[in-house]
Amino acid sequence: MNSYFADFDLNNPIAGADMDGHVEATTTALELLSKIQEKHGEVSIHYEGGYASGSDAMCLPVGEMRVSDRDILLGVVAGSPIFVYGRNVQDWDERCFVLDAILGTTGAFSLDAGTGYRFFVRSKPFADNRAHTLN
Repeated sequence: MNSYFADFDLNNPIAGADMDGHVEATTTALELLSKIQEKHGEVSIHYEGGYASGSDAMCLPVGEMRVSDRDILLGVVAGSPIFVYGRNVQDWDERCFVLDAILGTTGAFSLDAGTGYRFFVRSKPFADNRAHTLN
């Protein structure tokens, strides 16, 4: 897996990133992300949990997302970087990170709050030949 420590230019967090497909998004997540980007501009997503499905991800404007040298750039979805807390990056070596959006509200200060949806992380094992397709 190509992973990048969060040592980057906050004004262009995905510059030079060579992502290898560890991150996917559902249609619902892409629609929510597009609406948020239209309203707030460039955003980044941060996920602190392990690889188990069922956790929320935080979405904030680029530059407002506080990242440290322990955060890893796992991938990019629709131009938005996806960061994972470093202690959990090894959990994603054999799993695909799937950004989804589900009905409900988030209890955090994420930009998806108030939309009626929240970002939700799922995971799935890589298919044979590492083809990354959603079921």
